[in-house]
Amino acid sequence: MNDTYVELLVKKPELKAASALHSIMIGLGAVLFIIGLFTNFLITLSGLMLWGGAYVFIQNACIEFEYLYLDKELSIDKIKNQSKRKKAASYNLATMEIMAKKGSHRLDSYNNLKVKDFSSETDEGNAFELVVEGTQGRERIIIDTNEELIKAIRMAAPRKVFTD
Repeated sequence: MNDTYVELLVKKPELKAASALHSIMIGLGAVLFIIGLFTNFLITLSGLMLWGGAYVFIQNACIEFEYLYLDKELSIDKIKNQSKRKKAASYNLATMEIMAKKGSHRLDSYNNLKVKDFSSETDEGNAFELVVEGTQGRERIIIDTNEELIKAIRMAAPRKVFTD
């Protein structure tokens, strides 16, 4: 059995003010809830909505993407707060048309395609774009890579991977 397996975990940077904003939202929600108990139901409801917003905000504060490459199949999972894992996408790289660095001139003819971003969205990441056949037609996906993942994809499709 000669399968190629590469696993890569990419973390999006957390918002610097996330914990402070979360605390402010919880505190303001508590104040509005208590004031609303004695005055108006709508104020109580707004306090509860702030608590719910704080919960949703903190759930989306820490996001990681896990890329699994196994024998021409790229699977991408989204991990929230290191506890909830959800399959974001899966692509058969036999249908890949091109893989190049993000912003490369080689991708100019694919500008009208739908873009899905599974990268860290930072300048430090080694972002590449792939044009593949997705569930709803051709898509451009953006992922962060390392040398091992690039080498594995290049072995599967050597004429479709461009690192310049």
